[in-house]
Amino acid sequence: MDVTKLEPADRDPKKLRATALKIVIFMVASGLFLQFAYNRYQKRTSQSDRPSLETKITETEVELLTADGIVRNFQDLKGGVTLALTLTKEIQEESAPSLKALKAVMEHFQEGPNKPTILVFVLDGENVAPEKISHVLSEYGQEPQVLRVVASDRSKQSIRAFTKTRLRFNQMPEQRETGAFDYDTRLVLIDQHLHVRGIPGSNEGWNFAAVAKMEKAFAQAKESHPEEELIVPPMTSEKLIQLLIDSIQYLYDHPNEKAQK
Repeated sequence: MDVTKLEPADRDPKKLRATALKIVIFMVASGLFLQFAYNRYQKRTSQSDRPSLETKITETEVELLTADGIVRNFQDLKGGVTLALTLTKEIQEESAPSLKALKAVMEHFQEGPNKPTILVFVLDGENVAPEKISHVLSEYGQEPQVLRVVASDRSKQSIRAFTKTRLRFNQMPEQRETGAFDYDTRLVLIDQHLHVRGIPGSNEGWNFAAVAKMEKAFAQAKESHPEEELIVPPMTSEKLIQLLIDSIQYLYDHPNEKAQK
């Protein structure tokens, strides 16, 4: 191609400004449309009892070793409702709200056929000694209703990848120099089709630690300023626990629903 015969483009300032204005108008209109659609969706689902769909788990070939020493596969969870969480052998304070919620859920369903399976990611577990974590699991049921995925030196990377990219934990498990762990303490609700479900009518997950922190801050503020009229937190631990129980019951009552309609 002979570039010597090419002529420079006509850079008309008026045309450039008009084009820029059209782009801005398009972007604003698109943003308004998306906001309108989102508001309609929120309004349509805000009164729904159906737990929202957060993500679909596509990686199912994950080894599960229960506290009774039997190797299973993540695919084995299909057909039932599962509650997943991350722990260490020495329970950290941040995990207490989720464990409290877990206990309430298991007590609610203990007499019926819809008792969820518990899947625990143990950050400092060992395949060769599964009994070392039994004191963490025994309070919440017997195997195979309680499953664990250990994170030994050989499997830490896979556990981190699975909790981060598949279950959508926001915080990647990491071990600090002190030996303590930083990890996401939320509960994760998994339905019969290995889909992660959230709070009905919301895109939020089951973050009991955040709610407990909010409640504590409100109580402290109320004690420090009793004369002031404070805004009550929109969510409480008891309300979130009941929402989780209702969501689990909904999944069992509607076993063939694979997504938010």
